[in-house]
Amino acid sequence: MKYDRAFFDAGAIRQGTRSVKWDEPECCLPGDIPLWVADWDFRCAQPIREALKRRAEMDCYGYPCADDNDQRAFCAYWKRRHGVAFAPEETAMMPSVVAGLRQAVLCFTEPNDGVILFTPVYHPFQDAVTRSGRRILATPLIRRSDAGYDLDFDALENHLRNGSRLILLCNPHNPVSRAWRREELERVVRLANACGAVLVSDEIHADFVYSPLRHVSILTVPDAEKCALLLASASKTFNVPGLQQSMAVSHRADLLDKIKANMDMQGVSSGNAFALDATQAAYTSCDDWLDSLRAYLEESRALLETELPRLLPRAVLAPIEATALCWIDLRAYGKSSAELFDLFRAHHVTLSQGTLFDETLGEGFMRLNFACPHAQLREGLRRMAEALEK
Repeated sequence: MKYDRAFFDAGAIRQGTRSVKWDEPECCLPGDIPLWVADWDFRCAQPIREALKRRAEMDCYGYPCADDNDQRAFCAYWKRRHGVAFAPEETAMMPSVVAGLRQAVLCFTEPNDGVILFTPVYHPFQDAVTRSGRRILATPLIRRSDAGYDLDFDALENHLRNGSRLILLCNPHNPVSRAWRREELERVVRLANACGAVLVSDEIHADFVYSPLRHVSILTVPDAEKCALLLASASKTFNVPGLQQSMAVSHRADLLDKIKANMDMQGVSSGNAFALDATQAAYTSCDDWLDSLRAYLEESRALLETELPRLLPRAVLAPIEATALCWIDLRAYGKSSAELFDLFRAHHVTLSQGTLFDETLGEGFMRLNFACPHAQLREGLRRMAEALEK
């Protein structure tokens, strides 16, 4: 199949498919354009669809089992795409990256311990901490004059020196679209090792780092093997989050063993029949689809950088270094995130409120998902401008 601009321009039929993004009445009404939750409005690669059809055509759907090919496909993919080397026995399958965050908090901390988060951050990071009876040690990102963000190493070191033993890192960072540089990650690793902390790196958006930058995985950083656990999934890259499969990776067997034991105790299992086949197809046969999607999203990024200032001249867009998400400062319009959300909904376009990611730092901001056909993105931006600039 030819994955050209026309393929992605055509989008996918989402309505009536039990899609949270398109069919949940609280989130999307008929005629709305949803630009909020991070799943993509494109057809999946043909090998994934064919793998699912083959599975569906089997005579029954009994208990499945993962085999060595599942781990080998995952390992080969990360070596091929990101230069990260690890062995199958250094991986553990789990239902989702969010499940991995929660397992990490439960396994590597005790009740009421503090867990370091770089805020604003994807809200399940916060839930993983608070719902486990731990405390969030917020380490706010430093906003630069160009609306980009940097890590606050002084705040990080202070939390570590005061006893925190777990860091949850979003790499690349959602929602501010930041691709962390090698020298930044090296410094985080040094501090983690110096204080005996575990560093968990959510790299679910690793495949969407834009030129001239490249994704730097935590497992390629010197000495990270002493402290790091990587969480990854095909779900964002290949638009299969509904299949519920991810991986944890570490060179430290004790970290993986704790997570495996805790999942076993809780009855948490992974590797459902459809997810196994589809994920293996994604990791082995879909590089051409991904390369074409990345090119399309580069064009989407350029469209945003041109059209947003034209349509919403008081909006400030954070530099889009990574992810298919962008972080928009709309404070100049004098409205709260809740008011912006309601106003956009009244004009039939839905974004994520910035306060989901941090109640204070996200006030007046909105997150927009631009992984959709260009015509849909343009119309969504037009409706936002109609709401704010009328």
